[in-house]
Amino acid sequence: MKTGYFNQLKNTEIPGVISISLMPSGFDFVKFEFKALAPNWKLKELFRKNKIDEFFFIQQYNNQLELLNPKSTFDHLISLADGNEPILMTHGNKTKFCHRHLVAQWFSDKLGLDIEEYEIGKVVRKNGYMKKIDNPTLFE
Repeated sequence: MKTGYFNQLKNTEIPGVISISLMPSGFDFVKFEFKALAPNWKLKELFRKNKIDEFFFIQQYNNQLELLNPKSTFDHLISLADGNEPILMTHGNKTKFCHRHLVAQWFSDKLGLDIEEYEIGKVVRKNGYMKKIDNPTLFE
């Protein structure tokens, strides 16, 4: 499984893309959505309007994720991707805070998955951000 953001698609149909955003992707070929991994509307709006900070967002969003069964969620995403690698997409970009990094961290913590970023590769994720691993070693 990978994560990514919709602007990476550049009108190119990529099999396995699944939106985990509340808002539509803007691409007709993005056929699948998994809204349970999108932050709820109220949380998203409070954050967008700067009424809550990243720490509070993370806390509340993690509470939302804890209501899900990670293995069942993963299995459902695999099923949606229909034999392709699931790529969980959002509207965020590679430098801004984004819930997709929290989702990737959740899967990593709960299922031991190593989730790369689409077109970037291995990344380190922390508190809703990611950083590319420039020189991966056997120990990273």
